[in-house]
Amino acid sequence: MIIGDIFSRVVSTIQSQINGMTGWMTQLQNIGTTLAQKVQQKLQKFMQTLTGDPKSKDDYWKILGLYFAKKFVITAVVVVCVLGYLSITFAYPWAEGKLWRATIKLDSPKYSKFAGKAKVIDTMGITVYVGDMSNGTPEGVGIQYNADGLLVYKGEFKAGKYSGEGELYSTDGIMTYKGQFDNNKAHGEGQQFNNVGKIIYTGNFAVGQRAGVGIEYDPKTTVKKYYGEFANDTREGNGVEYAEDGETIAYEGTFKAGVYDGIGKLYDAGNLLYSGSFMNGFYGGDGILYDKDTGVMVYAGEFKEGKYDGTGKLYDVDTSVVIYEGEFSKGRKQGTGKSYDKLGSQSFDGEFRGDSIDYIAYLGSSVDNITTQFGPESYRAEKDNKLILTYLTLDSSIIFKIDPEKGEYACEKVVIGTKNDFMGLGMQSTAVERKAVMGEPFSSINFSCPDYYSTIFSHLAININNIKKVPSDKYIMDNYFIRFYFNDGKTELKCIEICSM
Repeated sequence: MIIGDIFSRVVSTIQSQINGMTGWMTQLQNIGTTLAQKVQQKLQKFMQTLTGDPKSKDDYWKILGLYFAKKFVITAVVVVCVLGYLSITFAYPWAEGKLWRATIKLDSPKYSKFAGKAKVIDTMGITVYVGDMSNGTPEGVGIQYNADGLLVYKGEFKAGKYSGEGELYSTDGIMTYKGQFDNNKAHGEGQQFNNVGKIIYTGNFAVGQRAGVGIEYDPKTTVKKYYGEFANDTREGNGVEYAEDGETIAYEGTFKAGVYDGIGKLYDAGNLLYSGSFMNGFYGGDGILYDKDTGVMVYAGEFKEGKYDGTGKLYDVDTSVVIYEGEFSKGRKQGTGKSYDKLGSQSFDGEFRGDSIDYIAYLGSSVDNITTQFGPESYRAEKDNKLILTYLTLDSSIIFKIDPEKGEYACEKVVIGTKNDFMGLGMQSTAVERKAVMGEPFSSINFSCPDYYSTIFSHLAININNIKKVPSDKYIMDNYFIRFYFNDGKTELKCIEICSM
């Protein structure tokens, strides 16, 4: 009984609670229904206000002393909100960079995808680029600045690189190049300027270097220095080099690695100086050299490193006749050759050394050998058992003595006057010049010449005051010696003697 009563009471309590909750839920449902009805009524009224025409004062709002139809105000608000949302979501991002220039940080996510007009700043806020962009790189027209905000480049870009027309600037703000670019390099037609803004080149470029046809200017005067072909940033090919006035031609022909090389013509003050082959900036190969004042041909033949070398001909400037033809070395007559007087008559056919007849080679020669190569003598004399042959055209006397073994005359010595230089030494040569050619003299004495020297000096018109006391310098060689004879004050070279030992 007791358990049954307890169970009955519990069940009754639970039923009572459930009945209470059901009533509360019913109440809540009724409230929701009422609210829904009211909201629906409000919405219906709102829609009637929004779609219907105003009919009473209740359909107006008073704003700032003016009455506005609720329909108009609500519609306006809705439209403004929709437009605002569309602007923020779509229009602003589209217009930024198109209708106005956007400011973008270099390290921002926006930078890597941006397309349009932009002002790009680095992490310090310094402007590094202003211009068109596409996919996060300069594309179109723009201006580039360095980390200090100084102008670097102004012009066209493609895929982030200089491409098209543009201008390069130095850190001093001086334009150093203006023209066409490709892949960050000067390419096409353009102009170069030095560090003070003066033009130094106009013409074609390839991969950042002068290439093709162009004009080079003097950086100080801006006058034309060169017009022609370039390669690898230097003169290469056919071109014309100009004098300081920018008009007078100094050289026309081919260049290689910036110097004359190939066939060309060199001028001096507008007058032709040389025509022929060049090598490494010097006369090299076959060519013709002209007198710069008269234009008369001076030399025709082979050159090496700017000097006569090989075979060639020398011409007299006054008569234009050949005065020497034969071999040369380092600008001097060297080897086999023929010399002529100014009228064209042959004066010698034989060996030359150091720009002079190689008299040393004829020591010990017979009279017949000498006359064959030297030709007929001007004077012949025999004195003190010596045979003297004098050649006035060569300004020399050849002295023979009897060879005891052969019993005939053999060349013992040669005396040369100073009308012509010997090994580059002439009448007015100094002691320093003689030392440079001959070295230190073996002896310096007042030499007593043999009596037959008076005949030699007379033939060659050499004025010696006292042949028994002539100031002289003697130089010992391998199997011969050379003696220089001077005047009393030793200020003037009178003659040179070459003698076998």
